[in-house]
Amino acid sequence: MSRNDFLLVAAVVVAFIGVVHSYLGERLVFPRLFALPDLPLLRRDRAYTENVLRYAWHVTSVAWWSASAMLVAFWWGAGDARQTSLLIIAAMLLLTGLIILTTCGRRHPAWPLLLIAAAATWYGA
Repeated sequence: MSRNDFLLVAAVVVAFIGVVHSYLGERLVFPRLFALPDLPLLRRDRAYTENVLRYAWHVTSVAWWSASAMLVAFWWGAGDARQTSLLIIAAMLLLTGLIILTTCGRRHPAWPLLLIAAAATWYGA
């Protein structure tokens, strides 16, 4: 196995971590957390609070999957690494913005900023 192949090993491990992280969050963390009667509320809204906690948890997994995709791109070695990396980052920002928009709605201030950052990154690539 070449040194370059270790990038693929790392990509698989990081992608697996993202899957396990999201799965265990839904199965073990959220049920216990959301069962708390005194959960501190954001905007005095329990559903909004739960959605913010859920997307924040899963956005971490999205970041790990993006890192995995970048590792695969470097392992593959095809094309311009800068452009490929920037397009992966743009996709991550777009996905993160859409996750926030769909889970928390337009009330959360981050989604338009992430969509602007995604478009700017894509254009800059």
